[in-house]
This record gives sequence, C-alpha cells and structure tokens, in this order.
Amino acid sequence: MLDSGMAHVGAAIVAVALVLLGWFGKTVALAAVGGVFVFWFCAALVWTYADGDHGRHALQRAYNLTFGWADGL
Repeated sequence: MLDSGMAHVGAAIVAVALVLLGWFGKTVALAAVGGVFVFWFCAALVWTYADGDHGRHALQRAYNLTFGWADGL
C-alpha cells in the first residue's frame, strides 16, 4: 500500500486555492489551474496503466504523482 499522507495535503492546498479563485471570481485562473491538475492526473493515470498497474493501485499512484509534491514542503 502506498503512503498518501502528504498527497492529501497537496490535494487540500489545491482545493483551497480553487475555492479561493472561484470565490474571488477569477474564473479564467480557476479553469486554468483546475485544468492543469485534471490533465496531470489523467496523464499520470495513463502512465501508471502503461507501467502495468491496474485498478485501485493505479489510481493511488496517479493521485500520489499528482498531489505528492506537498511532500517537499
């Protein structure tokens, strides 16, 4: 099982940033930031499937690849 602790922190930071962008009416920035993270997650999911992972483990690896940057904070 992969450790997703800091990936949860990264996802929370992104969620707060998206809420704040929406709150202040910055719809273009909201779409850009949200789109980048959706694209990155999809690309990571394709990569994990190509690497031979399937199912829940592939989703967890893609989640960690997308939001695990918070581990460096």
